[in-house]
Amino acid sequence: ARDRLKNFANIEFISNDGIIEVRYFDNPKDDLCRHWKLPEDIARNLISWWIELKKNEKIIFPLTERSKKCEFAMYSEKYVDIKALDCRGRPAMTGWSLPVVAVEQLVIWQNSKVKRQE
Repeated sequence: ARDRLKNFANIEFISNDGIIEVRYFDNPKDDLCRHWKLPEDIARNLISWWIELKKNEKIIFPLTERSKKCEFAMYSEKYVDIKALDCRGRPAMTGWSLPVVAVEQLVIWQNSKVKRQE
């Protein structure tokens, strides 16, 4: 399913076979984009972590936190670095660096997707 958020036209999400592709267009009228492919379980971890992080009013950078499946790092307020962890909690070779705006829109997209399924 391909969804472009109506209120944020330069980010779209494509969910296919357990993978969420995030496409970030610098210019919405352009076909060129930066994109990332996240496994759904990593995306769910990212969303949960982001929601908890936003409850904290005073975030101090640099920030590094871990969940069971991911390590999250923010060196500024603009990007979130995500590293997948193996079953022993060691960083895997897979990682992503997403703009914060894409993470925020991922949360909104996921919430709207859940509401559509209800």
